[in-house]
Amino acid sequence: SARNRREYFVDTLRFAVKREGGLGLMLREIAGGREDGAGITVVEEVLPGGNAEGVGIAEGDSIVGATLALRQSSSSSSSAQSNETPPLQTVEERIDLATECLGYDATISALASLPPPSSPSEELLLTVKRIRRQPGVDVTLRYPPSSNEPDATLRLFAGENLRRAMLTRGIKLNDPLARRFDSGGRGDCG
Repeated sequence: SARNRREYFVDTLRFAVKREGGLGLMLREIAGGREDGAGITVVEEVLPGGNAEGVGIAEGDSIVGATLALRQSSSSSSSAQSNETPPLQTVEERIDLATECLGYDATISALASLPPPSSPSEELLLTVKRIRRQPGVDVTLRYPPSSNEPDATLRLFAGENLRRAMLTRGIKLNDPLARRFDSGGRGDCG
């Protein structure tokens, strides 16, 4: 279940999607319907042939923000001589939208509030949150045949301490030979 914090984590990702012709995403509200517009809206489908196809957005992603950078070039008329080409100045205006925890209608309203695309190549930077399974590895502990202990397999997740994982899962770390390495503490130095 997604409630197990040890197995799952939320990753925040950013994707640039061309705006001309629409984003090519079908959204679905999975929680919401409140008067204040709060809810959770996720990507139900990345439409084939749409602008979002192939950029990395996946079904189940939740769009939590969007950034539009509008670049306008203008020429400066402060040239000393009339035969010189005036230098260009680029002005950037950023529009940032927060769509995290918005229901379907509020998410669509926020995205629709953006000005129309100014060029076919203009992109919108979408920020999404994605639930992912924590990377893990299975470790098999094999005991000497003389111990008559069955092998044990542990599932460890990224960054987990092997010794601590063994102790919390009830694996006995000491045997008669290990005492020579024991530091005299609780006997769990294994």
